[in-house]
Amino acid sequence: MQEKNINRWLLPDALSPDQLIEKISRKYTIQTESSRNRTVTYFDSFDWRLYRKSFLLTRSDERWALRRRDSGRAVASIFEKDQGLRKFAWEFPSGRLANQLKKILGVRGLLALVTFDVYSRRLQVMNSDRKTIAHIDMIAQKIQTEPRVFYTIRLCGIRGYENITRKLARNFRRWGIGEVVSAEYLFKKGVAAMGRAPLDYHSKFSIVLAPDLSIRQAARAIFRQLLDTMRQNEAGIFEDIDSEFLHDFRVAIRRTRSGLTQLKDVLPPEITETFKREFAALGQVTGPTRDLDVYLLYEKDYLSRLPGTLRAGLTVFFSEMADRRHQEWEKMVSTLKSSRYRTIIENWQAYLDGSDPGGVSRHSEQPVGGYARKIIYRRYRRILKKGGAIGSSSPDETLHRLRIQSKKLRYSLEFFASLFPKKEMNRVIKQLKGLQTNLGGFNDLSVQQEMLQNYLADIRPGSRKNQDLAVAIGGLLTALYHEQKEVRRAFVTTFETFSGSKNEKLFSNLFG
Repeated sequence: MQEKNINRWLLPDALSPDQLIEKISRKYTIQTESSRNRTVTYFDSFDWRLYRKSFLLTRSDERWALRRRDSGRAVASIFEKDQGLRKFAWEFPSGRLANQLKKILGVRGLLALVTFDVYSRRLQVMNSDRKTIAHIDMIAQKIQTEPRVFYTIRLCGIRGYENITRKLARNFRRWGIGEVVSAEYLFKKGVAAMGRAPLDYHSKFSIVLAPDLSIRQAARAIFRQLLDTMRQNEAGIFEDIDSEFLHDFRVAIRRTRSGLTQLKDVLPPEITETFKREFAALGQVTGPTRDLDVYLLYEKDYLSRLPGTLRAGLTVFFSEMADRRHQEWEKMVSTLKSSRYRTIIENWQAYLDGSDPGGVSRHSEQPVGGYARKIIYRRYRRILKKGGAIGSSSPDETLHRLRIQSKKLRYSLEFFASLFPKKEMNRVIKQLKGLQTNLGGFNDLSVQQEMLQNYLADIRPGSRKNQDLAVAIGGLLTALYHEQKEVRRAFVTTFETFSGSKNEKLFSNLFG
């Protein structure tokens, strides 16, 4: 017996499962073949990384399954009796499911988005000869926090009885069963009940600005979206779900500070100066925890740089980093839950949402397009000048300053991307990303070496454990030093690519 033509319909509110069975029983014999109660929980990262790749992750009874969100077909799964909390991809047993999750999720943690109580029955549809001619799966799904029950049915035809399947399907339509639903239909209903919607958050900044806006109107819209990003990430920071909540929170702060600095004489001076100061303070408060997050994320990378005989020495180092990180996180959360922080955020929100944007300033009424071209092209020309002056004997600090300039250009491009042709903007940002990757890698290696040198200086000699630790840190410093030299040498060709004639022409045509 082979099933085919599996269809899934939503049962309308006007037709109960029992009423449907009664209608079918007028013509055919119906018998329950099996039934089952279970709970099904859907998981994804806060930024919908699985959903973006067209997957749904479910946990039901003893099974984790990664499913196609259109068909519901499982592409990878595991069975396990001990269903303890699994938040990160690397916590899953080795295998296809873990590999898929690692590739998609990276360092993001899994969130339980919604849980359904599910009751399913498989019905045999039999003819007068008591031969099974079709199966009907009747599935009742209830969101645990909601009273409504959703009923879906699946009609599974049997080879050789296709005409019966088609006839049943016609009858379903005649009885008002016409809405075909995909596997993700109830997932969407469930997350909506939890106050979310698929793709309602993305760490990548994107905003559509109307070209007839003034630069002040555009600036307020940009800052509103950045503030929304900060607020969306607060709960994840407080619950310490994963390191990306704090990362996105800090990036929104940096973008805000960069916007306040670059958009000179756009907002009222007192607003600009007040919030430049306030957001700089927030950057300082959140910096130590983020720095320690980065070191902990580098654990496998650090260990891979050392021979096996030295790796054990780093165990103490990462244990201390984890303890220190927890202490800094507690201090940071205390600040972010304080009335002082709430006042800063509420005052900034009040200005951005208020009907009175403040008095006219020197640039506030300029059209957004012209102003955007001017600041982007000026920043680009500054990078060409500063970067072109960097040689092999230039101090490291010159690369750090160029990194800051490049970051400001990147933020400006992202702020105003919607005002320019998408294809050309993607090319511009891609070229800049290459330069930023080089400069960011150089800076990261500098910061890591400085931290490790300070840590090494504080190690007390004497015990064997401390000796092993010091040797491991020394070996790691040597590896990082040589890698930084390679990154420094690669800067020359990276900058030549960025400053080349093709890229210069592209910038000139778009912004010059």
